[in-house]
Amino acid sequence: MPAVLSCLPVAYKKIAIANRMKSLREKLRKIKSEIDSFSFKKGSGTTNEQAYDERETTSYLPEEPVIGRDQEKQEIINLLSANTCNDEIVIVPIYGLGVMGKSTLAQLVYNDGQFKQYDHRVWVYVSQDFNLNKIGSSIISQLQPQGHQNMCIQQVINQCLESLLCGKKVLVVLDDLWEERTAELDKLRTMLHIKDSKVDAIVTTRKEDIARKVCTSEPYRLQTLEDDKCWEIIKRYSKFELKSDQEKMGQIGLDIARKCGGVMLRSIDDLSVWKEINNSDIWNGSSEDCDVLPSLKLSYERMPPQLRICFSYCAIFPKGHNIVEDDLVQQWIALDFTEQPKGK
Repeated sequence: MPAVLSCLPVAYKKIAIANRMKSLREKLRKIKSEIDSFSFKKGSGTTNEQAYDERETTSYLPEEPVIGRDQEKQEIINLLSANTCNDEIVIVPIYGLGVMGKSTLAQLVYNDGQFKQYDHRVWVYVSQDFNLNKIGSSIISQLQPQGHQNMCIQQVINQCLESLLCGKKVLVVLDDLWEERTAELDKLRTMLHIKDSKVDAIVTTRKEDIARKVCTSEPYRLQTLEDDKCWEIIKRYSKFELKSDQEKMGQIGLDIARKCGGVMLRSIDDLSVWKEINNSDIWNGSSEDCDVLPSLKLSYERMPPQLRICFSYCAIFPKGHNIVEDDLVQQWIALDFTEQPKGK
């Protein structure tokens, strides 16, 4: 009986949080219904400041050498080389689960010496906020940085691209594409098809369906890294060469490398933590049946309980929503997920 009674406060707290979350979801559904009923237009307020996206990528490679993607890089280059004449476009999508290294692979190809000989190279971070005019305007701004104005008319954008790219050899990378509508992807492909020009395009996306809709040939599925390459990554991030118990940690680290598929936690500090990670039941699930790798699930499971609640709360926001940091923190405080900082 004492053991049972000792568990009641914890169970009650979890039930109370679940009930609050349920009540909050009902309120949000009501608000959304009212927005739809009154046809309110979504906006970002009166400020013109561009929202910062910490996931935004660039064409620049990381300072440390990339491990284990040389073969994949050459395979992508070979697929792009299928475009042997002008007035054609080759679009090679790279698809796979999140944090598998799709953007890094695209960076490797972008910076290859073969493409530095092209007339132009362009890198566009697309993200979940798909806007065809924004993509076209971004390409133009990189081709013609001086005197460029943000364009919002598709006809003008297409004419400008045709003028700038006619007779040119161009490499275009569209990183992190989420758009699923076939009609919009067809428009994107049409915009990149420039008469009398050789346009090679790389598209990175998480979804195979998107890859197949936008490609001009068979899309490229990025596979997990080999075990020895995963082990090299683990050793790099954990500063393995500085560890005193390398022999024991090496045996456990190799086991982790066989499981993680190239996605490794960086918070692996000592032998006990390595053992805990290696013995976790979360590795028993199949990544083929889920959009999240077991190693990422493990990152979530290793969060402190309060942080996990805060993280889960973010699931109520729709895909592509710009979360205002201060507002989000105030919501966490209002729901008793966290305490208000002292002095506030």
